[in-house]
Amino acid sequence: MNGLTSASLLLLLLLLSVVSDLSFGFVAFSSSSSSSRRQRFTTNKATTTTITTTLETSNDEFRTWLRSELEHVPNRDTYSDVYEDSIEAIIRWRKRYHGNPKVWKRIFKKDRVVKELIESVPIIQSVKDIIMKEESSLSNNNNNTATDTTTEEEKYTIVDLCSGKGYLSMLLSEILPPEKVRKFVLVDKAWAIASPETKELKPHHMNWDHIYGEVVDVDTSSNQTYFTTWPIPLYTSKQDLKQSCNARQMKKHFFDKTPGPIILLAVHLCGTLSIKAVDMFNQHDQVHFLALKPCCLPKMVYAKRKEVFQIGTHSFPSEEVCSNGYFQGKKWNGPPRWHLEPKFQKWSHHLFQGIDLGTATSIIVQDDDDDDKSLVLQHQSPYGIKAKKEIVIQVDGGFQNTFLFAKRTKAVSRP
Repeated sequence: MNGLTSASLLLLLLLLSVVSDLSFGFVAFSSSSSSSRRQRFTTNKATTTTITTTLETSNDEFRTWLRSELEHVPNRDTYSDVYEDSIEAIIRWRKRYHGNPKVWKRIFKKDRVVKELIESVPIIQSVKDIIMKEESSLSNNNNNTATDTTTEEEKYTIVDLCSGKGYLSMLLSEILPPEKVRKFVLVDKAWAIASPETKELKPHHMNWDHIYGEVVDVDTSSNQTYFTTWPIPLYTSKQDLKQSCNARQMKKHFFDKTPGPIILLAVHLCGTLSIKAVDMFNQHDQVHFLALKPCCLPKMVYAKRKEVFQIGTHSFPSEEVCSNGYFQGKKWNGPPRWHLEPKFQKWSHHLFQGIDLGTATSIIVQDDDDDDKSLVLQHQSPYGIKAKKEIVIQVDGGFQNTFLFAKRTKAVSRP
């Protein structure tokens, strides 16, 4: 019995050895095959990968590649100057992070940056118009003399709501004249609190090394940070706009203390965050200009509670605009998105109606004969002007092409 058992055991060990060898051979073959597939995949995308994620190619090669990526985007010809300015701005980002490929790779995700640029171009143009026209006006008032003596009380402060990493402000910092803009404030709840006490970021914080990190330059050994390299300074501010206490803090520590006019930028504000942006414009006379691009519709919870939304003097039932659809990452969960277009149009119009610049004394509707092929609804009053503009930047089923602009000329008299 013992002999049989020993023999059986020996046979079992031999079989296991053979199976192990075969398994190892299979695993090794699979690994080699997978490696070959990865190599072929990498080779097929070698040019794009090298240009976008590394800093080894020249800036001229990168510029040529980026222009080709933007060649056929919507409204490319209409905003050609802004696109060219933005391409050069991104080149300067590349130069800034030349010694730090880790930061560059994290900041420059091609699809993300191109998408952000396309959807921000009309707002970049509007901000340029506001600042450049005022600069031209000052020049004329000073008999065309230089205007580089702008005081702190005359310089703009630009607030970028729900900024994310800050791509919009990063572009504008490179494009706008530094003598006309004091600073950018990047507002987002994902930032850490910017203070000397914040020694390291937590896992849930957004990385800010592209703003506050130390410059990595093989040619110098300075302790300079990227913060000092931006033509117009970028400041981060941790704020949750849905929290009323944060709104009070912003009023007390920011709006009431900022010298000079404020520009409020709000790109892709989801749901009721768009209401918060309009409220900020309405409640603070220091805000001279608002540029808002609404995004997702409010959630159904408001409709189920039969809530009435109030924006300025305008109110409307939430059920008119609420939706049960939402994005989970890049995946859409909900009804077909095109079903939501009528609600989105209602939502945008209610936001427009909520911008409080007093009673309109003139109303202009401009059709797509305009140069940029857009539909414009414009209200003007003694207190300013507001416009709802349809600018096609989303295609292939996208419909969120509404931009809201408001310019204040003087404070609205309220009871």
